[in-house]
Amino acid sequence: MQRLWSHLLVASTGIIFLANAGIHARASSHDQRVSVAGARAAPAELVEQQTLSAALDRIDQQDLPLDRTFRHVGSGRGVTVYVFDGGILDTHPELAGRVRRGFNAYPSEKNYRCNAHGTAVAGAVAGNTLGVAPDAEIVDVKMVECRTLRGSIDAIVQGAHWVIADHAQHPGTRAVANWSFMADTTNAVPALDSAVKALIAAGIPVIVSAGNFNIDACRVAPANSPGSVVVGAAVVGTVSDSLRSDARAAETAYGPCVDIFAPGENVLLPSMDDHENATEQRWTGTSMAAGYVSGAVALFLEANPRATPATVARHLRATASSVSRIDAQSPQSGMLYVGLAGMARR
Repeated sequence: MQRLWSHLLVASTGIIFLANAGIHARASSHDQRVSVAGARAAPAELVEQQTLSAALDRIDQQDLPLDRTFRHVGSGRGVTVYVFDGGILDTHPELAGRVRRGFNAYPSEKNYRCNAHGTAVAGAVAGNTLGVAPDAEIVDVKMVECRTLRGSIDAIVQGAHWVIADHAQHPGTRAVANWSFMADTTNAVPALDSAVKALIAAGIPVIVSAGNFNIDACRVAPANSPGSVVVGAAVVGTVSDSLRSDARAAETAYGPCVDIFAPGENVLLPSMDDHENATEQRWTGTSMAAGYVSGAVALFLEANPRATPATVARHLRATASSVSRIDAQSPQSGMLYVGLAGMARR
């Protein structure tokens, strides 16, 4: 199995797709996962399943140690998550049957999937056994040109407008937008600020990765876009090693613009090889952390379909603050929590 350090870096003139940068190879193996028969419950019911995903194991409990169980209420049914990325392997067993192709900024391109980044993010959102909301629908919003591994701010903005129009055609569903990319590390990007504002006005929360450059997230666009929910990556603490509490991942952005942390270090997620065969790999980055938060939002919207984006953001901050403080440089940000105690604070 490989461990991939991953993010999308977007410049105002284009997108550099870096999902395979910094690969750390390990001996290949297929992780065994244990699922409880019948764990997929009806909406708003308690779901309990055994898991070997430390990420899922961590976000359902307020304290360590981990117990290899993922407990949450609901499954994301009736919620659509728009994943802005470089294509998703819609035949992956973790996602098959729940991925709809949406906007494609480069329709004439022969290759649809640039690499595995989008598949991993979608898996964190809604994988059958590796994601937070296994009944949520994923819509693939492709904004990367695979030939050059670049895209543009225009592609993202056009994708946002397409999402708003598509969501309007499905009035019986709630929606979330997942933005696991960085656009600038010095200034805000007004076009992205406007896109976030438009999505929120349409009732769609926007979940944004903080970035992986170990800098103040307030310098990173779109993490500095008003109204977005900004997610940093955390290392999950385990009693079995020297890390006995959660911590900020070494490269993740930090600071007052970070709203919440979620697991994002060495997390097991769906992937694919160079021939587009379904695999699983361990990934590191705020992209994956954002995916887990988007899945948590899907659970919340399933139970609270009238919740506004502002209500979603307040819920995430309030429930995370009851768990653990991750980083002294991000004092108001705690770990994502989807457990039963959090549901009582809806």
